[in-house]
Amino acid sequence: MRVRRAGGSVVAVVAVACLALSGPPAALAQVKLEYKFPEGKTLRYRTTWNPFQVLTLMGMEIQSGERRTVVRTQAIGKRRGDSSLPVEVKVESLRAELRFHGGTRLTFDSRQPDAKIDNPDFAPLVDLYKLESETAYTVVLDGQDHVKAIEGTEKLIEKARRLDEVSREQIRSRIEAEPLKVQFEQEHRNLPDGPARPGESWERIEVADFGGQALRFRKKYEYVGTEKKGDKTLDKITSKVLEVKCQMDSHSQAPLKVTKSDLKVDSSEGTILFDREAGCLVESREQAKIKGTMTFSAGGMDTPGQIDLTLRSDTQLQPAAK
Repeated sequence: MRVRRAGGSVVAVVAVACLALSGPPAALAQVKLEYKFPEGKTLRYRTTWNPFQVLTLMGMEIQSGERRTVVRTQAIGKRRGDSSLPVEVKVESLRAELRFHGGTRLTFDSRQPDAKIDNPDFAPLVDLYKLESETAYTVVLDGQDHVKAIEGTEKLIEKARRLDEVSREQIRSRIEAEPLKVQFEQEHRNLPDGPARPGESWERIEVADFGGQALRFRKKYEYVGTEKKGDKTLDKITSKVLEVKCQMDSHSQAPLKVTKSDLKVDSSEGTILFDREAGCLVESREQAKIKGTMTFSAGGMDTPGQIDLTLRSDTQLQPAAK
């Protein structure tokens, strides 16, 4: 009898242990992902933005594309007396290749900003690239690491005043305080609000400003677990654009304005690799194909058109300087 009791006790203990283990793993699988801003650390990112567009107006296809590669740094300073934290953002280099309908091309490299331009009509675009390559400002975070202010944009804005109205509008989102504040917040709002486990998802609204016109995306993110990259174990998040709308600026100075639009997401995929320990983005890749109709207004006349737009972006954290 004693042996039987002992055996029964062992079975009971094992059963209880199994029941106990059946719950915690789900809780243990939860992870808390958050951006961190350690004082004195500098992050260096290389981002390639590669949109390609086919616009059909009055039966004629107009193709255009750009490949823009920007290297920029985020240098985190020291906490100030009011607990605010300065993060100095600076563009180190910019290279852009533009492709226009008919095979016309333009290349700009900030390492050779005064290179000769074959077509003088491209001078305004070169001026825009030059100004963007000189971008430097400070994001000031409060005690909870939320954006409190943007400092140091005065010189950029002063230089932008020398540009024509259309060029100033196109560069506005990359040099003025409020758009820069929104951009920084958006870049750091792609993580879940609380602890997440594989399979859990969340949505965000994100805006891409093209100067005078903007695209508003409703995106779904999903935490899928971890992935090994080199000697690091990183958290992996996938993304997908669920909906896109064109935001029209009635005060736009662009000669061709969008007055109506009906856009659909044809396909979309994205991946984020995040370093939980360091609290920073390591890699982000996205691609979305958008199709639909748009009505353009120029000189008081409306012209219906169709658009086929492919957006690609690739951001990579660069190795720390030795």
